[in-house]
Amino acid sequence: MSVAAHLNPASAVVRSTPLSARGEPVLWLMGLALTLCVTMIVGLVSMIVYQGFLTFWPRPIDKVTLASGEVFLGIPLNEESFDPQAGDVRRFDSLRSSVPSSAFDGDGRPVRRLYRVGNKEVGEPFRWVTLAEISVIDRPPHATMLERREWGIWLGEPRATLTIETVKIPASAGPIVAEENLASPAGPRRVVREQLTSDGDGTRAVRERRYTAEGADEAWASFLAQHEHATRRHEKIEHLTRVDIGSINRRMNDKRLRVRNAEIEHQRTIAPHSEPMLGISGFSVLLLGVLAAAVFAVSIGRSGITTPKALQLVTRPLWCAVALGFAALALENPWSGPRMSDERLNQVVSESARSIAELEIQYATSLAAINTLREEESRERVEFVEPTQHRFAPLRQSSPDDPLMVSQVVRAVPANALSFPGKVGVYLSRWREFLFDDPREANTEGGVFPVIFGTVLLTLLLSVVVVPLGVIAALYLREYARQGPLTSAVRIAVNNLAGVPSIVYGVFGLGFFCYTLGKFIDAGPKSTLPAPRFWMVGAGLATLVAVTLVVTMFARPRPGDSARKRHRVLATFVGVAWCAALGLVVYWVSHTPHFHGLFEGNLPAPTLGTRGLIWGALTLALMTLPVVIVATEEAVAAVPRTMREGSFGCGASKWQTIRRIVLPSAMPGVMTGMVLAMARGAGEVAPLMLVGAVKLAPELPFSTEFPFIHLERSFMHLGFHIYDLGFQSPDADAARPLVWTTTLLLVTIVVLLNLAAVTIRTRLRSRLKSQQF
Repeated sequence: MSVAAHLNPASAVVRSTPLSARGEPVLWLMGLALTLCVTMIVGLVSMIVYQGFLTFWPRPIDKVTLASGEVFLGIPLNEESFDPQAGDVRRFDSLRSSVPSSAFDGDGRPVRRLYRVGNKEVGEPFRWVTLAEISVIDRPPHATMLERREWGIWLGEPRATLTIETVKIPASAGPIVAEENLASPAGPRRVVREQLTSDGDGTRAVRERRYTAEGADEAWASFLAQHEHATRRHEKIEHLTRVDIGSINRRMNDKRLRVRNAEIEHQRTIAPHSEPMLGISGFSVLLLGVLAAAVFAVSIGRSGITTPKALQLVTRPLWCAVALGFAALALENPWSGPRMSDERLNQVVSESARSIAELEIQYATSLAAINTLREEESRERVEFVEPTQHRFAPLRQSSPDDPLMVSQVVRAVPANALSFPGKVGVYLSRWREFLFDDPREANTEGGVFPVIFGTVLLTLLLSVVVVPLGVIAALYLREYARQGPLTSAVRIAVNNLAGVPSIVYGVFGLGFFCYTLGKFIDAGPKSTLPAPRFWMVGAGLATLVAVTLVVTMFARPRPGDSARKRHRVLATFVGVAWCAALGLVVYWVSHTPHFHGLFEGNLPAPTLGTRGLIWGALTLALMTLPVVIVATEEAVAAVPRTMREGSFGCGASKWQTIRRIVLPSAMPGVMTGMVLAMARGAGEVAPLMLVGAVKLAPELPFSTEFPFIHLERSFMHLGFHIYDLGFQSPDADAARPLVWTTTLLLVTIVVLLNLAAVTIRTRLRSRLKSQQF
C-alpha cells in the first residue's frame, strides 16, 4: 500500500474502486459533450464536402410537356411539398385520381419541382412546376446546355450553323434574292440576304447568312469543329486586350505621370522660400546637440557615475544631433542649384512625347489585330433553339434576331447523351475552370482564381506583419517590462482587444489607414512648418529623448537600495516624457516640409488613400495581434528559468540569451499563435468589406512589372465572395450551389495553410528536443 493509503486509508478504498462504480455523472456529461461537438463538426464538414463536390456534376435535361400543352426544357434541381391556396384545393383534389401517386406526398399535399430553365431572354431562369400538371417528361438526346460568357446558360437543341457577312454590291444591280439554295459537295445550302443601307458611293450593303450545316446531328458536328478554333481565337483576343493593350496603356500613363511630376518639381523649384536663412537650421541642430551633450556630461560628472553606460548616454545624443544636422543639410541642400530647371523640364517633356508617340503606334497595331480577329469571330454563328417559343440563343438581349457567336459559348453539354466518362470529363473541366479562370456573370459562373490569389496573398501578408509585432510585444511584456499595475493593465487591455467585434477594426482601418495614413503618403502633410523651425523641433525632440534617458538612469535605485520618493517622482516624469516625445514625433513627422507625397502626380485620384491590400493586411494584423501576443507570452514563460541562468552563467547578455535560448525554445508556441491568427484572418469578412475587398477586381495585386506586388490595389477574398454569392447576387438560385463549393474551397485553403504552419511547428519541436538531449 502507498504512503497516502497509510496516512488516509479511506483514500485507498476510493482509488481501488472501479471508475464505473463511483457514479460520477460529470464524466458522462463530458463524454456526451465531446461526442456532440465531434458529431456537429463532422456533420458540417460532410455537408460542405458533399454539396461542394456535387455542384459541377452534369444533371440531365428534361423536356417537360404540361397539361396545358406548353413545352420547355429544364434541369431538375429539387422537389418539395407545399400547401395550395384556397382556390386551388378543389382543382388538385380532382387530379388525384388521374396523376401518379408521386405527385402528392404522404400527407396528401401536392409536390412541386424546381427546374432551371435558363434562357433569361425568354423568361425566368428558374421555374416551379407542380408534378400534377406535368403530362409528359422526355429526355431528348440532342438537348444541350450552353454555358455562355454572358447572360447565363441556354437550354436548347442545335438547329444550324452559319456564317454572317456584310458584302457590298453595285447600286445598279438588280433586286437582291432574299433566299436561295446553293449546290455544294455536302448538299444544298441556304443563303438568306437582307439589304442594310445604300451608301453614297454607288454601292449597297447586303447582309448574307450562309447556312453551313442544318439539322440536329449535322449542326452539332459542325459546331464542335468550329468551337475549339473559336475558343482559341477568343483567348488570343483576351490576351491582346489584357496583356498588350494593358501594358501599353500602363507605359503611356507612366510617361504622362513623369511629365506631371517634373512640372510639379519645377513649380516647387521656382517658388520663393518663406524663410531666407534656410541653411542655418542644420548648423543649429549641430550646435544644440553639442550643447546638450555638454550639459549631460556635466550632470553625470556631478553625480559621480563613471560607468561605461554613462559614457554611452553622453555620446549617443551627440551622434543623434550630428545625424540630424547632416540630414537637414542634405534635405535642404542650400548650396545646390535648382532641381528641375527649364532645360531639364523641356528634356523630360520631349522624351516623354517621343515615347508616347511610339507607344501609340504599337497601340494602333495591336488594336488593328484585335479588330481583325473580332471580325472573324463575328462571322461564325450557331442556332440553338428552345421549344417554348422556338427562339434561338441571341447574340445579345438587344439583338434577339442575331444568332449566337460560336466563341460566346464556353462549354456545350449534351447531358442526356453523355456517357459516364463524358460526365467525368465535363465535371473535371468545370473544376479546372473554377480554380484557374476569372469569374463572370456577376460571379455566379466562371472561376475564382483571383479570389483564391487574393485570399492567400492577404493571409501571407497578415502573417508577415502580425508575427514580428506580436513577438516583440510579448518579449517586452515578459522579459523587459517591470511587472506592476501598468504592465497588468496592458495585459488586460490586450486580452480585451481579442474580444472586440471585427467590424470595429474595419472602421478603424478605414478611418486611420485609408483616410489618414494613406492620404498622407499620397499627398504629404496638409500644413507644414518652415524648414528652420522644423529642424529646431527635431533638435528639441532629440534633447527630450536624451534627457529622458539620463533621468531614467537616475530614476532607478542602486542595487541593494529600496525605491524612495524621488525615484517614484522621476519614474513618473520618465513616463510623461516618453508620452510627450511620442506626441512630438507624430507632430514633427506630420508637419514636415520635406515630404510632398509619393503619389502627388496622381492626385486627385488616390493611390494609397483608398481601400487596398496593404490596409486589409494591417487591419487584420491588428485584429489578430492579441492572439499572437498571448500565445507567444505563454510560450516564453514556459521556457525553464534554468536555461536562462545557464546562459547568463556562460557570460551571455540578456539579448543574446533571448535570441539564442528563449526564442528558439518558444518558437513552437509562436507558430501556434500564427496558426490561430491565420485561421481567424482568412475567414474574416466584415473588416475587409470596409478596407479592401471588392466584388470584382479587374487586376490582380500581383504582376510581372515592378514592384510586382501592388499593395495599393483592391482584391477579392473568399469570405467576401461567399457573402456576395449568398446575399448580394442578382440570381440567388443560380449562385446557391457555388456558395457550397466556395465554402469548401475556403475551408481547404485554411486547412492547407494551417497544415503548413503545423508542419513547421512540429519540425521545430523535434529539432528542439534533439538539441536538449
